[in-house]
Amino acid sequence: MTAKPLTVDQLYKPAMADSLPASTRRLKAFNDFLGQERAKEAVLMALEMPHDGYNIFAIGENGLGKRTMIKRLLAEAAQQEEAASDWCYVNNFVEPRNPIVLELPAGKGAVVQKSMTKLWRALSRSVQTAFQHESYVGRVEGLKATLTQAQQDELQDLALEAEKRQLKLVLRTPGGHGFSPITAEGEVMNIDAFNALTIDDQQQRKTAMHDMEKRLQKLADRLGRMEDQNRDQVQKLNDEVTLAAIEPLIKKLKEQYEDLKPLVDYLSTYQQDIIENVDLILNSQELEPDAVASVSSDNAIPSRYQFNVIVSNNPKKGAPVVFEDLPTHYNLMGHVEQVTYMGTVATDFTLIRAGALHRANGGYLLLEAEQVLEQPYAWQGLKRALRSRSLKLSSLEQMLTLTGTISLEPDAIPLDVKIVLLGDRETFHLLQEYDPELQQFFKIRADFASAMPRTVENEQKYAHFLADCVAKEKLLPFDRSALMALIEESARTAEDQQKLSLHAASVGDLLRESHYWAINHQQKQVTADHVRHALAGQERRRGQLRELYMEDIAQGTQLINCEGSVVGQINGLTVVHYADSEFGLPSRITATVHQGGGDVLDIERTVDLGGSLHAKGVLILSSYLRAKFGRDRAIHFSASIAMEQNYGGVEGDSATMAELAALVSAITELPIRQDLGITGSMNQMGEIQPIGGVNAKIEGYFAACQLKGFTGTQGVIIPQQNVRHLMLRTEILQAVEQGLFRIYAVNHAEQALELLLGEPMGVANGKGKYPKDSIIDRVLAQLKLWHKIDKGDKPKKNKKHKKTKKAEPNKDDNSVEV
Repeated sequence: MTAKPLTVDQLYKPAMADSLPASTRRLKAFNDFLGQERAKEAVLMALEMPHDGYNIFAIGENGLGKRTMIKRLLAEAAQQEEAASDWCYVNNFVEPRNPIVLELPAGKGAVVQKSMTKLWRALSRSVQTAFQHESYVGRVEGLKATLTQAQQDELQDLALEAEKRQLKLVLRTPGGHGFSPITAEGEVMNIDAFNALTIDDQQQRKTAMHDMEKRLQKLADRLGRMEDQNRDQVQKLNDEVTLAAIEPLIKKLKEQYEDLKPLVDYLSTYQQDIIENVDLILNSQELEPDAVASVSSDNAIPSRYQFNVIVSNNPKKGAPVVFEDLPTHYNLMGHVEQVTYMGTVATDFTLIRAGALHRANGGYLLLEAEQVLEQPYAWQGLKRALRSRSLKLSSLEQMLTLTGTISLEPDAIPLDVKIVLLGDRETFHLLQEYDPELQQFFKIRADFASAMPRTVENEQKYAHFLADCVAKEKLLPFDRSALMALIEESARTAEDQQKLSLHAASVGDLLRESHYWAINHQQKQVTADHVRHALAGQERRRGQLRELYMEDIAQGTQLINCEGSVVGQINGLTVVHYADSEFGLPSRITATVHQGGGDVLDIERTVDLGGSLHAKGVLILSSYLRAKFGRDRAIHFSASIAMEQNYGGVEGDSATMAELAALVSAITELPIRQDLGITGSMNQMGEIQPIGGVNAKIEGYFAACQLKGFTGTQGVIIPQQNVRHLMLRTEILQAVEQGLFRIYAVNHAEQALELLLGEPMGVANGKGKYPKDSIIDRVLAQLKLWHKIDKGDKPKKNKKHKKTKKAEPNKDDNSVEV
């Protein structure tokens, strides 16, 4: 069971130079999903499914290039499809609150809008010319003269009748016409003259006046009807003239767009409304523009006759592919704007604005799931549109308030769109758990992998992918050494010698920064040295916190020993995550034991600095100790474990092996080698389990040893399963090659204990006895002593175990003799 140090070949897997080209110049662009075959199959299937609900939820961590890859696939699919329709809103002349939607072929919206603008200007000129023509003016004057003559004739007849009855028709102001008595000479009587008449004459004149007033009233009614008839005649004339002026122009436009029946129908109502409202043209110079038209780009056209194109597509570009980076309810569903004019809030169909769903209708819409969920009512609005398969504009103000504000209710637009949601696994699983409708609307899950197998073939594909990035970014070419360095860094990012990371964002950053260093060094191509410069620069920019920790270690503020041996004290290996930086650090773990009831106190957990996984690790090692040493009798000791100088909390079970070693050391009083750091989880059977961040942990302890000074015996102990995850930095490889540093891989807790304590674990003989001074013998002896004390027996004075020589590494074969 003796663990031997790993060789340099086990600590790093270089790229296969023979399989790579001399430069990215010789590589063609990579136009496929790198390592994402599963996701690609899902996306292609969704695109070919015409049924409802086959939208896509693309899952994967940020930086994998999900959006870029999917947009590329969607763009390819969109090119094979017909362009989506244009959508326009026009006035509903019958019910203005319900604007009419028109669906036009792609690209026709802007063309028709331009035609309608030209039509209005042509109509205005034609109508004004027609109404200024002498024939129209003469006919109107003729109608007016006829009316005037008829009125005068009627009044003249009535006046003659009045004179026969000694009355005269006079004009009164403001009462209109009336009758007054006259003298024999035909002059109007004054009051004195009338009073001088006899009573019978006065009564006769009054009766005559009363009768004539009745006849005058009837005449006034008749004259009013004559005026109404005259106005009707003038209006009919106006209609005829207007129709004659506009019909040829509108008919010509109808013929031009005869294949667009909705537009032809609208032009018919448009023509009728202009006839009924021709004053808008005739008095355009005198009338002020309405509230909405005043803010319009073309306020010369009354808003009721404008043409609002909300979606216009290019007929040559296929189906639309839209990415909405701010998916608010309004930006998704569209909305109706309002204007304030002279203290009044107004709106109409010209202020209808399209949302992302309108623009993507007939094509594809990409959304970030987290951003949709962050915006109030955006997720509900999206589901409502998908459920009804239509786009109906609704005001959030009306939905959320009880006010009776009147707004528009435009015609709904049929919805035919394929939606792609981009999100991480946590967002997807939360939606799955809390929104049962997710599966109904997003039936296809496109799962993006974060890594792919590292084979010779995949290394070549990765080189093509790098060449594609270099070409797109217009960077200097990368030579073979640079490609090798990038492939190796990808494996390090994946934390696996047998995998390549697919994190496109970090690769892009590294490519650009390597290019920067090549330019800085006045080189014509990028080499491995430039890649290493870029990596060093990244570490330096992110390394301030790490340097502060290392400074504390160097000054002794952070208590770490890298040589000697101490009872109950061990160097655990940890990883610190801070913002975008991650680095390893050694952490002192101590354990103390005393007679007690068998409980192990986790100090970190007790003071709420330890997480649940760390607490689980402590419970597992407690269970291991009971199973190993307490099968026949209870364990009569208690212990406490602490991660010293930990003030920020700790989580994870990778310190379990270190905590076990500290406990065993405290029980046996065997000192632990301080020149070794250790990391590893374990199960109840004592089997070592793999951990994360192994490279960072090793490099953190290596840095501490550098600060303290190398002794030639220092190293770390890691789980055997983590050997495949090793992609260590060059300086560590060099130190291992020179015999300054060692890395041990173990499968079982007993192997680690033997390395750390410098004694064999011991194997029981046929009688169940363990070799004298073995680790298990020492544990059992101490437990037996505590058992006797607990029973109240006076323990006999134990013979002291023979003093064993501290195990020293054999520098000839890099192994430890135990």
